[in-house]
Amino acid sequence: MNSHNTNKNMCKRIFLNDIVEFLGNQVLYIHGNPEDIELKYLKDPHDLDEFTLDWINPTKSNKQQIAENTKAKAIISTKDIEYSKTLEENGKVLLIVDDPKLCIAKIANAFFVEEVIPGVHQTSIVHPLARIGQNVFIGPNCIIGKCTIGDNVVLEGNNYLYDNVVIKDNVEIHAGAIIGSEAHNFVEDENGVNLKFPHLGSVIIGENVLVGASSIVSRGVLSETNIGNNTKIAQLVIIGANNIIGENCAIRANTMISGSVTIGNNTIIAPSSTIRDQIKIGSNCFIGMGAVVTKNVPDGETWIGNPARKLR
Repeated sequence: MNSHNTNKNMCKRIFLNDIVEFLGNQVLYIHGNPEDIELKYLKDPHDLDEFTLDWINPTKSNKQQIAENTKAKAIISTKDIEYSKTLEENGKVLLIVDDPKLCIAKIANAFFVEEVIPGVHQTSIVHPLARIGQNVFIGPNCIIGKCTIGDNVVLEGNNYLYDNVVIKDNVEIHAGAIIGSEAHNFVEDENGVNLKFPHLGSVIIGENVLVGASSIVSRGVLSETNIGNNTKIAQLVIIGANNIIGENCAIRANTMISGSVTIGNNTIIAPSSTIRDQIKIGSNCFIGMGAVVTKNVPDGETWIGNPARKLR
């Protein structure tokens, strides 16, 4: 079946009351009258108009000024913005929430992201023994080996999934990723010649995982490479064989994780980091940008630098 994403409209037609209903008790207060306020866009702050849903980052020092000067009629903000006479006279509405950015992310996914039409693009090759779940989208020029793919999975174009790969439900893999290839593993024979050690293991990617464009996840040598539920992997990331990455981690762009590394839950690896083989990084850790980790990192610590050391 030839399938593809639906065309993205330039704008939507959404009413603010629909968003209020969607957010439910996440809306702490409403200042102004949300009736009949129509929304069409989520836009960059420098390109707003009256049909844009705006939000104000709590870290800004001039939040009140931003609220009063924005062209948007509907604004999501924290409670430290006063519903001033200027806002009232301009017919603006403030939705007060605890976390504006989180609310905008939920709104964007619910109202502004086009659904993907399930199906397999005609240019893709799927092994006849592959097991494909429900509501799966496989984009153009993909090669799918003897894999198991769960429900609601999106595989963008030019992905290569080798044999013995398990993709669980609600996974999104962006264009050009390679899942299940062999890593660099050689042993010297009696003549001093490097002999390839074959990779006979697998890759298991948990639920709600995202793998960014052009990233590589190598399969295990004799065991498995495992990516935990809800972990997000950015583009241009290399994950070596036998790695065990926990749940709800964030692996930022251009990171290289060597083989047999264990990473706990809720850990962030910042961009361009390098993790040597056999290292253990605990849960709730932060590895700074460009860090080169050569030692084990205990739970809850921040390490930076080359070689990486604990930030005190």
